[in-house]
Amino acid sequence: MKMKCLIVDDENIARKILSDYVGKVPELELVASCSSALQALNHIKNDRIDVLFLDIQMPDLTGLDFLKILPNRPAAILTTAYSEYAVQSYELDVVDYLLKPIDFDRFYKAVTKVISLKDSKVDYPLTSSPAQPTDKLFIKADSKIISVAFKDIIVINGQGPYVQLITVQNRKIMTLQSMSKLEELLPANFHRIHRSHIVNINHIDSIDGNMVRLKDQIAVVSKNKRDEFLKLIDRNNLLGD
Repeated sequence: MKMKCLIVDDENIARKILSDYVGKVPELELVASCSSALQALNHIKNDRIDVLFLDIQMPDLTGLDFLKILPNRPAAILTTAYSEYAVQSYELDVVDYLLKPIDFDRFYKAVTKVISLKDSKVDYPLTSSPAQPTDKLFIKADSKIISVAFKDIIVINGQGPYVQLITVQNRKIMTLQSMSKLEELLPANFHRIHRSHIVNINHIDSIDGNMVRLKDQIAVVSKNKRDEFLKLIDRNNLLGD
């Protein structure tokens, strides 16, 4: 069964781009494209909506305020030009946070997260039950499944066939789960800056050239990801003026 989608954005060109992207994904079906949250509310009440592509900065009612009033939330993917709402949006249990301009690859990655949740029969996005916030990552390590709080993870490093998670407590956790799989499970405040490094932007202390310092850890930004990463840092003003 296809997942029914609703697009909410006050910019016509943004709605057109997302509509085109939805049309390229066989698993998705577009129900409506709305220019305001108030207009979208009627569809939420009367139609089955599985996936909500939602802008944040809109007149009358912002995307975040709209999410707060929804009694039965669909899986929400935020689409915005502003990175500073990432932490707040994660508190509302959104599936992903897409920064404009959005390319199709990034869009499809967000959609695959929703598909994975549906396939794993997670209740939250695709039923009428309200979302239950998740603040931990569950990973396989040392022949068992362990949990680690997202806020405690500083950096995730690829090391050959293994992946290492380093926490603020200097805990080092090795797992055979892939970087790509872990990346799908992480909230919006994590960013992949290199094929071998995913960083928690909340723990960045400084950036010097292509070197990122997080507490006592160093991660390298690859050339093809540097511009996107610096744009994110600049928008979020993480390092001040």
